[in-house]
Amino acid sequence: MDQLHIGELTKEMVAEELRLLGDPCAAAAAVVRKSLTAALKSAPASVAPPARIIEETVKGAMTALLLADHSLARGSILVLESVHDVAGESHLDPTESMRAALRALAELRRFVEPSRLDDIRLEIEAHYMGAGEVFVEFLRAPFDTMKKCSPSSPP
Repeated sequence: MDQLHIGELTKEMVAEELRLLGDPCAAAAAVVRKSLTAALKSAPASVAPPARIIEETVKGAMTALLLADHSLARGSILVLESVHDVAGESHLDPTESMRAALRALAELRRFVEPSRLDDIRLEIEAHYMGAGEVFVEFLRAPFDTMKKCSPSSPP
């Protein structure tokens, strides 16, 4: 899969699943799992770094949930669980994988009011100790800085 199009592909796949399934957040997480598994197996790391694939996939899923006006807080947690699971199955660094996913979630700030971002932060913190703080760091980072951050460097 071409890394530049995985976000769009994931968004479209999640949107279709949302139309078909009863639990849209679970559907989004399932698509993230499938998309990441396929993309990470097929894309050489030199062409598409895993962190970039994770970011684009999470952005696509969350954009679909946002456009369909579903729970971003619940969707975020289920998507993070999928990222964590796939990272383990793919032998990726779980911390770096979660940072990439959190970076993607923080990009929702362009389209989401602060109260919904705070709901996401609270859910993240309740499920992943310390991850809420990392999410806030990404929220505070300038937009252009977030794109320049490598997965291992702080925002």
